[in-house]
Amino acid sequence: MGKQTSPHHYLRQETRREMIAAAAIALILEKGAAALRTRDVAARVGINISTLHFHVATKSDLLRLAAETARETFLALLPPLPAADLGAQEQLRAEVQAYHDSLRDHPELAACFAQLTQIAPSEPAIGALIEAFTRGWCARYVEILTQGRAQGVFRADLEPLPAALMITGALSAFGPRGPGGLALFWPVFAEIERGLLARSEGGVR
Repeated sequence: MGKQTSPHHYLRQETRREMIAAAAIALILEKGAAALRTRDVAARVGINISTLHFHVATKSDLLRLAAETARETFLALLPPLPAADLGAQEQLRAEVQAYHDSLRDHPELAACFAQLTQIAPSEPAIGALIEAFTRGWCARYVEILTQGRAQGVFRADLEPLPAALMITGALSAFGPRGPGGLALFWPVFAEIERGLLARSEGGVR
């Protein structure tokens, strides 16, 4: 029989890349993104530098791999994309709950993004990735708010994009605080939510 090649070889490569990404993120959290060194990552994984460079040729590639991994891990924690047949207020709360839980249970993701944001000016690929991620995250809120306005749940004069930027901007400020700094998370969201809701004749819904 001939050798079994591509499927198993591919899986081994993906597993190794996952190990490299995990080591890079761990070192970013320990030392900062600017201090990340490919040799340190290779040592943490237990491979030589040439093997590391087979998977990520440069430090920039390594940083991009870490950023992509952190992004995909965060996105996997979010609820399904907004659906028009669900109540918009319920969707909004589920979206915010998922973000809160990510800060509580996976604070390393926000911490990693904070470090990567600091080096974005000198790493254009990282800056572009973070910008695209931020736009995509905000777009989820825009879709929910647009649906809610159409449903009459949110104010008829609501502007979805500015409102989405208000929500993500306010809540992302809790990222650097870590799990111990979330006490005001829900009170802040409650104030934001009150400003979004439509008013009935008898007052606030």
